[in-house]
Order: sequence, then structure tokens, then C-alpha cells
Amino acid sequence: MRRLIPTLSIALAAVLVAGCGTTSDGTGGSGSSAGPSAAPATTKLEPVAAVRQAMDRSLAGTVTMDASVKAGNQSITLSGKMDPAAKAIHVTGNAPEPIEARLIGDAAYIKSDSLDGDKPWMKIDLNKLRPASSLRQSFDLKAQTGIIGGIVTAQEVSPGHYSGTADLNKAAEAAGADGGMRDGLKSTAKLAKDPKAIPFEATVDSDGRLTALSYTIATKSVGDLVTDMKMSGFGEQVSVTAPPAGDTEPASADMYKFL
Repeated sequence: MRRLIPTLSIALAAVLVAGCGTTSDGTGGSGSSAGPSAAPATTKLEPVAAVRQAMDRSLAGTVTMDASVKAGNQSITLSGKMDPAAKAIHVTGNAPEPIEARLIGDAAYIKSDSLDGDKPWMKIDLNKLRPASSLRQSFDLKAQTGIIGGIVTAQEVSPGHYSGTADLNKAAEAAGADGGMRDGLKSTAKLAKDPKAIPFEATVDSDGRLTALSYTIATKSVGDLVTDMKMSGFGEQVSVTAPPAGDTEPASADMYKFL
């Protein structure tokens, strides 16, 4: 189950620890590209396109995200603030043990009881990750389409509120081939009772941004996997600093083999 939950938190952990855009010196600092939020949509889109584009608009600038994935009596809960353009991210949560992650440029800092090491924080240089590393992919925000890329039906049940279905196989086709996202979606599809019809609900604000997404994957063997995600704080400044140097140690060469 511990292996399944990260795989199936498609729009959760991968997005929360993701970043793209300009580089940073990696020594600490703050995201300064908050800027104005995305301009309001000017034309009425058909429902499938509206939901797909709403995710892109939500991730176009700084954002706060709160999300959870539940599977039986186990769950992941994460809360993160992100500035994708500045590659500045701060995430805290339980997965299921307490975890904290910070991204500053190409330097990722991870704090978790499950990590080996003499110091609380592990520093990971993204440039040292293998090209096919799933961790490298998780830090590529644009690659994390999740179920959004597989939406096949949608209807606006009330102003700004949508319901519909997603096809996990189509989501896999839309996902990036590097880093395991596509393979993860394919594996999830094999577990699902009906991978072609995953029900979802989404909320889109008046500016065309996705503010809530929930979906349930009924599996053949482990019950329902329920993902809930909420996004807010669009355009607010995000500040992320590196942990104290004395509390940080670099990931070992052996660790990079598994990342």
C-alpha cells in the first residue's frame, strides 16, 4: 500500500513538489515572480477544454495547494506554496510520516524520518539525477498532467462546477514519457476496475483557474483511492529559504542511484 499511494496521488505529490522556469543560485531566497494572476477567460469554453485549461491557468503563477490521497485507513496529506517561475517551493505534510520539502532553483531539501543520514535534512542536486529519474520528473510541473490529460467527458452542473470522467490510459498517453509518470498512470489503469471512466469533480473560478479537484479510483483489490485537491493564494508572494547548513547533508552517491 505504501508503494501504491504515491503512484496514485497523480495530481497531488507530483504537483506539490514540482517546479519549472528560470534557475536560482540554490543557496536560499524567495520567489519574486508572483506578479499578477492570470487574466480572466474571455470566451466560454466547452466543459472538457474549460477544466483542462483551468489547471494550466492555476499553475501559471504562484499558488497555494492543499491536497490529500486516501486509501483504506492510510492517507497522504500535503500543503504547499509554489512559485514555478522562480523554482521556489515549500511543502509540508504526512506521507504518512511527517515530511517537509523545499525547492530553491536546482537544489531540493528533504526532511523525513524515513531518510537515512546523520542530519535532519538531505540536499539533492537535481542536475545529478538520472534522466529517467521519477524524482526529476516530479520537479517538472508541466509534465504532471495527471488525470487532467485524460478527461473525456465533462459537464457544467452549476456555474463554475464541473463533473465528468477521465480515462487513465488517455492520461498516460498525454503524460511525459520520462521519469515514470506515464508508466505510473499505466500501472494505475491496470489496478482500476474501470480505467476508462474515473469520476471527477472540479471547480473553476471566474478567472478560469482550477480551485478544486477531486476524483475516486475504484480498484480491483485495495478499495477506493480518493484524491482531493484545493488551490488558492494565486499571485501571492512565495518565500523559501534553505535549511541551516549545519542541519543539512548532501545525498550520497549511492542515494542518487535510487532517486
